[in-house]
Amino acid sequence: MNKSTCVGVLRNSSIGDCTGHGVTSRHDNVMLFWNCKREEAIAYCDEKGIDKDACLWLQERDLWGEDHSYARPLVHQPGKCGPMFGGNFIYTSDDNFPKLHGLRTNTPIAVHDRYETEREYAGLSV
Repeated sequence: MNKSTCVGVLRNSSIGDCTGHGVTSRHDNVMLFWNCKREEAIAYCDEKGIDKDACLWLQERDLWGEDHSYARPLVHQPGKCGPMFGGNFIYTSDDNFPKLHGLRTNTPIAVHDRYETEREYAGLSV
């Protein structure tokens, strides 16, 4: 069985949507999957009738010996570059959540749910 839970989206609404209409701009709560393969999470959603558009998957990543994991949309947007950080985070108020579920962090998790076309990416890159 996949490890998953519902988490809340944290965003700064005063700056507008920086995700390019990403998952966290459309949903206040999303399902987070971790410790499983992306394909397993997709199969679980299909089996349980869960809207994959409202689901994120934890991409675990170590950089220089530190945890730099982030959440990304379960479904990739074909033909676009990404995902990239769009300014939003996910979190749960359950302070036991990281310990109970084997996560390495108890801070808000960055969400990389911004996608761009090749042209947009090249135009915004300096």
